[in-house]
Amino acid sequence: MAYFLLVTGNAGFFGALSLVAGMLLTAAAADQAAARTAVAECVVVKVFGEHKEAIVDGGLDTTLYHHTLRCPGGYPSTMARDRRLAPDGGTIRVAYDPRRRVNPAVEGANSPWLPGFLAVVTLAAATMGARRVSLRWSRPVPEPTPRRAGRARRMF
Repeated sequence: MAYFLLVTGNAGFFGALSLVAGMLLTAAAADQAAARTAVAECVVVKVFGEHKEAIVDGGLDTTLYHHTLRCPGGYPSTMARDRRLAPDGGTIRVAYDPRRRVNPAVEGANSPWLPGFLAVVTLAAATMGARRVSLRWSRPVPEPTPRRAGRARRMF
C-alpha cells in the first residue's frame, strides 16, 4: 500500500511488477530452504567430474562433479555440484526433503538470508528510483513568461 502512495504513473506499474517478482523470489528461497527438513550423514562412494567446454570463445570451461552417495534409508543416492564436496570414502551431511520436492543440498549451504537481503535491497532501490521518476513526471512544467515589450529605440 505504501508503494502505491509513493509512486504514481507508469513508473508505479513497472515498480509494482518488480516488487511482486522480488517477493515471489524471496518466498521461493525461503520455501526451498525450509523444505529440507531431514539431515543425513552420507558416505561419498565415488566422485567423477564431467568437464564442459565453453560454447563461445573466451568463455569459461566448467566441471560438474557427480557424487555417488550411500545414505541411511537409501536417499539421496546422488548429488551434482560445481565442486568436489569430499574425497571418495569421506562423509558429508546432506539436508534433504523426505517428500522429494526439492533437490538435496549440503547442510547449511542454502540459506534464505542472503537472497532475502538482496531482494530487500533491490526492491528498495527500485522503489526509490520509481519514486524519483514519478516525482519528475508529476511536476507541472512552468509556462514560459512572456517577454516585456521594451522601449523602441530611435535610430536617428
